Amino acid sequence: MANPRFPFRRLPDDLCLKVLETLDYYEMTAFSFVSKKAHSMIKSLRVPIEEVEIEMRNSTEIRLATSGFFDIYVALRSPENDGETTSLNDLPASVEVSKGDPENRYKIWSNQGMSFEQWIQHLLSIFKQEEHLYIIFRLGETRLAIPSFRNTFSKIKYLFVINHNYEDEPTDEDVLYAENVLRVFLPVVEKARLVRVPIRENFFVQHIGMANLKFLELESDQNVKFDDLLTLNVESLTIHRAYKISLRDLNRFFKLWMKGFFPRLNCFWIEMKMRTIPDWNVLMKGLKGKEVSDDGFKIFIVKNCHGVPAEIWPQYINNICSIGLLII
Repeated sequence: MANPRFPFRRLPDDLCLKVLETLDYYEMTAFSFVSKKAHSMIKSLRVPIEEVEIEMRNSTEIRLATSGFFDIYVALRSPENDGETTSLNDLPASVEVSKGDPENRYKIWSNQGMSFEQWIQHLLSIFKQEEHLYIIFRLGETRLAIPSFRNTFSKIKYLFVINHNYEDEPTDEDVLYAENVLRVFLPVVEKARLVRVPIRENFFVQHIGMANLKFLELESDQNVKFDDLLTLNVESLTIHRAYKISLRDLNRFFKLWMKGFFPRLNCFWIEMKMRTIPDWNVLMKGLKGKEVSDDGFKIFIVKNCHGVPAEIWPQYINNICSIGLLII
């Protein structure tokens, strides 16, 4: 006589929850799709998860970073549609799930008759998110339409947009897609990192500089100019490989801070490539900075009109000029 299945779902709810607590994250994720009640029970456990990373590329890849040994990776594969844009309302062609590493063997799950949006919302609802929720767009790879993103990703706090194309000039389609992503997400996220993102010249002033961000990092080819800095409304700004900002521009920027401009700013860092040793007198002209040193590095102490002190850190190492302003 075959052994009958254990009637787990007939147990009282309190006993079911005790059993569910013994499952790992992968098993909890799988069980949450059994029924609405199963989803509700897993959700009621409020099992913490360290971060969720949603990556938009040829497929929509979701990483649930657990507090245990294995992370959960879910890849929602886009249907073959001859290059046409995929909507969040479309159904994934397949769902691939792996535990521990995306390169490990994965299992094919049913798409459950759920759209991309429903899958993402379900996965975001299972566990208690402690803090970090990231979304990553890889330009030139993702084909998902943008209009409904804000409702689907209302809890996103960190935006990362990256352009991997080092050789070809961005197409008009690439530029418009990048700008649409930034229009949708910059008003709702707290932190943003943009790497070689192609945008039109006036877009920075209208949308990026005025975004109410805690942290903004720009890497290469953003073509940031001094006038762009005047629109800043961020708490922390880092610019790598700045091509159109000079020491005189930074001197003017620091003078404006000393006059009370940029009240939200508490940290500023910029890197520029220079073939000759910078003349720090150009940078510090008229700032009345008090020079001190720390392990051989120059530091200048300045104050703004409100008496708030700050440190200016000028450095020159391996043809890279780095300058920071840290409010203390």
